Amino acid sequence: MNKTLVIAKRDYLAAVKSKGFIIGIILMPVMMFGSVIVSKLTKDIVDVTDKRVVVIDRTPDGLVGQHLDTKNTERNETRVFDKETGKQRRAKFVLEHVTPAPLSDEEAVKQQRYELSERVRKNQLFAFIEVGQDLLKPVDMKATTMPSTQSVENLREQADSFDIDARMEAAAQAIGEPNIVRYYTNRPTYREVQSFVQEAVGGFVMTRRALGAGMSQEVISAIAKPPMVASAALFEKSASGEVKQDAKQGAFASILMPLGMLLLMFVVVIIGSSQLATNVVEEKQLRIAEVLLGSVPPFQLMLGKLIGGVGVALTLAAVYIIGAYIGAREFGVTKYLTPGTIALFCLFVVLSTFMYGGMFVAAGAAVTNLKEAQSLITPIMLIVMLPMFFFGQMINDPSGAIARTLTFFPFSAPMVTVMRLGIPPGLQPWEIAVAIAVTLLTTLFIVWAAGRVFRVGILMQGQPAKIGTVLKWIVSG
Repeated sequence: MNKTLVIAKRDYLAAVKSKGFIIGIILMPVMMFGSVIVSKLTKDIVDVTDKRVVVIDRTPDGLVGQHLDTKNTERNETRVFDKETGKQRRAKFVLEHVTPAPLSDEEAVKQQRYELSERVRKNQLFAFIEVGQDLLKPVDMKATTMPSTQSVENLREQADSFDIDARMEAAAQAIGEPNIVRYYTNRPTYREVQSFVQEAVGGFVMTRRALGAGMSQEVISAIAKPPMVASAALFEKSASGEVKQDAKQGAFASILMPLGMLLLMFVVVIIGSSQLATNVVEEKQLRIAEVLLGSVPPFQLMLGKLIGGVGVALTLAAVYIIGAYIGAREFGVTKYLTPGTIALFCLFVVLSTFMYGGMFVAAGAAVTNLKEAQSLITPIMLIVMLPMFFFGQMINDPSGAIARTLTFFPFSAPMVTVMRLGIPPGLQPWEIAVAIAVTLLTTLFIVWAAGRVFRVGILMQGQPAKIGTVLKWIVSG
């Protein structure tokens, strides 16, 4: 055991004293949160060139176009320039009105749209909008001509739930061209113009429709004001029997906390375990492994490397947890970093480093150079990254089938368990116990199997072992 600890100490010190490790500690948070930092630093660097937009208004007397002119003038005067410094913060919108081509002449309508599209492509225009002639009339969904026999709900279900434009297009097709506003541009990622049109037209159109139905302005104002749906915390009973409201759980607990736990676990495990494959391959190539095996059994050599990797992972975890606690204290959210959460995090760091580290060690022992190792390391990396592919589903339904399945799947259990600790309502005690049990049993098996592969592969030279050969080593030794 002393020899194992000596190897562990040697590998640990070799890792933490390297410049790469120190630089990695500094760069990793920058890589994880760099986009936030850069967005803060570059928030004043914006495109302030005028955005010229053509309006084709088919409504009676061009009422929508007139309202857009009024709202645009108001916007350019109040929201474009900073009131204190006078510096321009946003682009001005310049509206240009053109006479609509008659709808009775379909070719003329297409030609007008083509000519405006060419102006957009040549950067003479930023966009053009087309206001349907019946926009100010109430929409009769029963009388609306559908593009198919399906309902509006079915059309929306067909659209990708993550694609806002697809959902809006489905709804637009159901409502019909005369009742909508079409927005054309070749820069769909710039949403400010479209948002302005949506905001300016929305309230005006609803008011005009209500007035057309004979409603008074007072009634319209009272009806159009949307109700507020405010989030509130649950109630609980204290030890004395007093019923009181619990502290509200904000966005930090709901999204940032689990995301931070998942990313931190991923970084710590990858840095602590992935380097083991590289170390084994290098020692094989330099014949250092042969010297070491002259004084220590193969399993003890491998175990020492795994313990060293665990030490590296725990060192990283300690550095980042201390940094996270300092940051949480500044924002007053230290209540989420409880001792129990930190203890479970460290426990899963140890188990997952042994588990994944054993796989990386076995991969390094089965090959003869780093190029060959990539073919075995890549599948292991995909397994480690598995929980990240389901992050959105688990945030949306933290106690659902996907979340629980990944919690009890040994290769994803460490990351998913610590992530779910930060998502209200958290895990049941039995779920944590099962996750620990399956991870522990899998870790023991992986270390045992890796030991059998390492014993044979560490001295192998020449051709890399095939998957079938590795499995044979595990089964027969």
